[in-house]
Amino acid sequence: MDHVAPKDVEPIAFELNGAPVALAAAPFTSLADALRGAGNTGTKIGCDAGDCGACTVLLDGEAVCACLVPLAQVRDRAVSTIESVDNDPVGGRLANAFSRHGAAQCGICTPGMMQAARALLAHVPAPSRTEAEAAIGGVLCRCTGYIKIIDAICDASHDLRRSHTSDGVGVGVGARGPYVDAQQKARGITEFGADRAPTDALWLRVIRAPYASATFTFGDLGEFKQRHGLDAVLTARDVPGRNSFGIFPNTKDQPVFAERHVRYRGEAVAALVGSRDLIESIDAIDFPITWTETRGLHGVESALAPQARAIHETHTDNVLTRGNLKCGDVAAGHAHAAASADGSFETPFVEHAYIEPEAGYAERDGDTITIAASTQAPYMDREETAAVLGIPEDRVIIAPTACGGGFGGKLDVAVQPFLAVAAWTLNKPVRVVYSRIESMASTTKRHPSTIKAKASADAHGRLTAYEMTGDFNTGAYASWGPTVANRVPIHAHGPYKVPNVWNRTRAVYTNDTPSGAFRGFGVPQSAIANETLMDDLANKLGIDRWSIRHINALRVGDATASGQVLAASAGLAPCLDALKPAWDKALDDAAVHNATNARHKRGAGIACMWYGCGN
Repeated sequence: MDHVAPKDVEPIAFELNGAPVALAAAPFTSLADALRGAGNTGTKIGCDAGDCGACTVLLDGEAVCACLVPLAQVRDRAVSTIESVDNDPVGGRLANAFSRHGAAQCGICTPGMMQAARALLAHVPAPSRTEAEAAIGGVLCRCTGYIKIIDAICDASHDLRRSHTSDGVGVGVGARGPYVDAQQKARGITEFGADRAPTDALWLRVIRAPYASATFTFGDLGEFKQRHGLDAVLTARDVPGRNSFGIFPNTKDQPVFAERHVRYRGEAVAALVGSRDLIESIDAIDFPITWTETRGLHGVESALAPQARAIHETHTDNVLTRGNLKCGDVAAGHAHAAASADGSFETPFVEHAYIEPEAGYAERDGDTITIAASTQAPYMDREETAAVLGIPEDRVIIAPTACGGGFGGKLDVAVQPFLAVAAWTLNKPVRVVYSRIESMASTTKRHPSTIKAKASADAHGRLTAYEMTGDFNTGAYASWGPTVANRVPIHAHGPYKVPNVWNRTRAVYTNDTPSGAFRGFGVPQSAIANETLMDDLANKLGIDRWSIRHINALRVGDATASGQVLAASAGLAPCLDALKPAWDKALDDAAVHNATNARHKRGAGIACMWYGCGN
């Protein structure tokens, strides 16, 4: 069920995928919402602000962001969505090309990409790569790096006479097979978290804290519910089982709904359940809650200060966990080195920026509940949901929808506990779709880090010692903080053979947004420090930056600082070998550029001598 139009709204007539339609919706309803409400869920909504392009459709043949177009503006015009992909030969060829090149990965941006490409090929039958890049410039992809998408567009523009199967994938021994769902993604058929729910599903909206640290009391929730005609106003008291969740058995520290106080801005304190239009019409300022803001601890320095209050009573020093790896004699390794380099490094929060915001629905059937949602970890979802409801795990069914990007950010539960509590207590299906702002405000990020490191090497460039201390801001709750603190020490000195290592880390509680998994679990932050110091050592020793990495690259048979002997998968040296020609060319090009600049500077200096300069 989508937005319900006022009774006196005149239907807006237009052509949709070659057929006349008339949609009864308020004139300023976005075209994206109107299309999805009419069943065209191939049109995806990612940002709902014209930034991501996932909702791209064709309006009179031109690519537009449907979330920015008011429904009233399409009166008597022609709209084409991804559902019309097979209505023209170009669309079918594009879908086959996307499948053939592996251009559709998570698939949430693929309909928008397809639509932008269809518009291009309608005007430019044989585009250059530059023209293809420009055509999809308004559609963001977080998976592919765009190269395969551009390959697919250019391939589809040609009359393909090679031997292909019916779906356009190469045949014969050694040919790459298609992704099993590539065609569905290219045609907008794949269903994501916001694409399906029972037709009678209620909608859920989370009420979140406007402060990073505060206590609160509720007013008359019963009167508020009755006045607005809501089906439910849910709080911590409505959670049937354990009002907490987390990744590890001893870190279930994040509540479904906060009780009495909140630890970060955006934390959930309640949820409204009712019709979509009803809950969206309610101003959060009217919600009966009284806040008393307290001073928040932001950043690890604040949380580690001597007199800092404990964010969690169980960790009075605000240190969630520590990591440590020590091998050899680091002091001796530094002392006997020909050169050393050290530095301090800081990295900030990083948003996963998956195109699909969190979404899903839950439905109870007797003593069993089914939750369909975008997730990277269905078995973990099952475990956490069962505990929150206080029921056995075999009574929880997790039905993962397609995941429109995750990168680690959808390993933690998000919508699942709220949906579970609502559907279980009301015995009605309930759905939710996070807005982009809500997703960014409430879900996990890459851990900010504060790192100090030192590396040393002998005169030949061989590393003799590496040490690092790193503090990682895990935010208000643990999430994957223990994994980050314990994984970073193992990898902090990079893919290099170092005989003497001492790496120490801490995951620190703060009043910031919780940090979680994000491609590498803290290792990318430490790599910034490590690779910078490798460059500094190369400069001090007069060694080429490629060479110092090749000299120290771990190889098969080497032992890592943690004692693991590598029997395979030590491919850094061969990778560097493959890159060597490009590296040498880059150095030659730089040398020519620098020499040219030097000549220009000398010429400018002579001119200044003769004619005078104004500076």
